[in-house]
Amino acid sequence: MSGGLLDRVEDEEEADEPVEAEEVASTDGGFLSREKSGSSDSSSEITMADSLKMIGLVMVLPFFLIMWFDVYFPFSLSSYMWLIVVATAAIVWWQLDIGNPLESGGVKMTSSIIVVIVTFLLILPPLLLGNVLVGTMSFGGIDYEDDGSSFEVTIRQNGGTGSHDASVLITMGAASVYTGTHTFSIDQDDGYGKHGSFSIPTSSYYSGNALGDSGLDYTVTVTVGDLEWDTILDANFLTRTVTGASTGVSAVMSSNCDDPNIERCLVGVGLSVSAGLASSSSPVAMPLANYNLSATLTGPGGNAIAYPAVEVVSTVASWDSNGGAYGDGAAIVGDWGAQFQLEGSEEQEGVSIILKDDWENSDHGCYTLSVSITQDSFWGSETVTASSEYTFEVEDQQGDENEPDREVWTPGC
Repeated sequence: MSGGLLDRVEDEEEADEPVEAEEVASTDGGFLSREKSGSSDSSSEITMADSLKMIGLVMVLPFFLIMWFDVYFPFSLSSYMWLIVVATAAIVWWQLDIGNPLESGGVKMTSSIIVVIVTFLLILPPLLLGNVLVGTMSFGGIDYEDDGSSFEVTIRQNGGTGSHDASVLITMGAASVYTGTHTFSIDQDDGYGKHGSFSIPTSSYYSGNALGDSGLDYTVTVTVGDLEWDTILDANFLTRTVTGASTGVSAVMSSNCDDPNIERCLVGVGLSVSAGLASSSSPVAMPLANYNLSATLTGPGGNAIAYPAVEVVSTVASWDSNGGAYGDGAAIVGDWGAQFQLEGSEEQEGVSIILKDDWENSDHGCYTLSVSITQDSFWGSETVTASSEYTFEVEDQQGDENEPDREVWTPGC
């Protein structure tokens, strides 16, 4: 009995004694193991759907955006596509916290395999197509220089590189106006793929207007190996020779006259010239024409106004302003219309005029404004002329001596 009671007391004392550190560590060790396991599960909460979304948004989407819109960028990103793919793959690898996929297992292991596969799929096909497999060559079109000096031919090829010779024939109607061979290389790249190009100066084949009564189409034929392409060149681009001109004089009158016997007198005239493609109404503007223009207003006593020679080069007109007597010496002509206002020293009633006081002679009588237009040697040797007549006189008051005289400027002589 006492032995049994003593045993129970000893057991209770042993239960009250502190647990050995080693035992605590062992007991807690099991609990921490479970927490660690739980933590490991928590870090693996990224699902396969999350991985696929990350790969699609960070790797695949930028790849196609660059391929589609590379042509609009100031520099070609597609040339560095393999670097961009590797960089986006590294970002995905880091964001998914893959680390060493052999140690991660599960979703991370699968994600790492997908990242590697997608990387190769995005890099290898373009490299193989561009450097190993040579694709079909095609005609990429023609681009015209803004200043009209030349046009550029583009040849495309969806794979491969190298240098090629292109035979070029240009005809106007049935007549050959240009033949030549141009060497080009498939060494350029844009959003549409690889291509090469070469240029042909307009002055080497231009033989007359493609528009107008005598105009004929210009056709360019490009041959590379066994391939041949034909296309008609832009008729507006190849209409450079001035064939039509007209003249006009606008008179500005004033009641402030030096002669007390005249209540209305001529202050000055504005001279205008239209030059371009001949039409049934008025000349049509030709923005790419180059020519020299001379205009003279003659009257009963000879030259009244000898306007300085005007040079026009692709809508830019220039002349000697003679210290402001003839405007500022520069203007734009043939851009929106064919008419060109010859500038004077003053502007009145919306017209730039040359004052009558500055004329060489200003007697009453018949006046003629004449213009002569000489082509730039590249665009033809034709000289185009035009003129218009006007009567400058004192209006007949039908015998009424009390009625003040009036000067008039009317068309025709």
